Amino acid sequence: MQEVIIVGAGLAGLVAAINCAEAGHQVKVLEKFERIGGDPYIRPAVDVTPMDPERLGKFIGVELAPPYVTPTEEFPIYVYGKPHVVPGWQLYLHSVERGPRPTSIDTLLYETALAKGVEFEFDTPIDAQGDFAQLPPNTIVATGLHIEPFLSLKRPYVDVYGFIGKTQYEGPPRIRGFFDHYTRYYNYCANVNGVAFALAFDARPVSGALRDEWDRQLREWEGMEFEHWLPHEGVVATKKVSDPCLYTGNKILAGTLAGMQDPFFLFGVQSSLVSGKIAAIAIEDKERAWRLFHDFTSARKFSWLYKKFFDAQPHFMRNLGLRLGFGLYLKRRNLMQPAIDIALRSLPGFGRY
Repeated sequence: MQEVIIVGAGLAGLVAAINCAEAGHQVKVLEKFERIGGDPYIRPAVDVTPMDPERLGKFIGVELAPPYVTPTEEFPIYVYGKPHVVPGWQLYLHSVERGPRPTSIDTLLYETALAKGVEFEFDTPIDAQGDFAQLPPNTIVATGLHIEPFLSLKRPYVDVYGFIGKTQYEGPPRIRGFFDHYTRYYNYCANVNGVAFALAFDARPVSGALRDEWDRQLREWEGMEFEHWLPHEGVVATKKVSDPCLYTGNKILAGTLAGMQDPFFLFGVQSSLVSGKIAAIAIEDKERAWRLFHDFTSARKFSWLYKKFFDAQPHFMRNLGLRLGFGLYLKRRNLMQPAIDIALRSLPGFGRY
């Protein structure tokens, strides 16, 4: 038995802790915040991601079921004001609550880790280069979207800016996507377990006027009202096609810091879960872990290249291309589904666990 130190009590860190404890190691998790669930400024939040909960749950050793992981019933996509409604099951979409509430996936993983004897130290930030240097070899670093570890470990990143909104909202799990002139990326709003979360983001600051335009659309098109919008800044690991990295020095990387985030839609939940499992494997078998990591990220480059192409297009070209694409998909779903399945395999880990 050896002691394993894990930095970060997010999805990747918690899964790594569970699997390291299951393998017989003494596990300690260091978390910068005072509780689980991530930054309280953002949480509770709702993420939606493609996944196969049954197979993924078997891979990571944790059963994934409602209310922690819930099938997303519907995905309305507004392309420059024109709605296209896709059933959630066709894209394997599942809604996941993030944060400290009892219905969040963070709580499920935390309680599972506690039951396996994992020790937690909260309010313990590990940010500076010197902090990481003092940690023992084979420390697993799973610090999510926070910029300080990216800087300290010299990992590439892209700054993102925007606004977040949170409110209570009852209704079946849905995600609404918005491609419009107010961002070079896209906006989304999702709900599950009585919580709704909205995020507008871009690689440059989002103006208040554009935020207000999206706020109006949410009220008029979806009947959703957010009383307060909070400014938000963060980083994503989508700078280079070569971003995925399992090892740096004598440390093991997991989650977003390891480049396991989808470059286009920025899906990160299922990729973080599989990344935590791979990091745990790396404690005992680095070669096997590297092979899995390479396999799970091998198709990510296609999503990254398409993202670069998409970002370079003017809005009128995006409008035309997205409307043609979604229109064809909705008219010829059976014929298009194999192509969708292939495209989804560019998401790190999807369909490979």
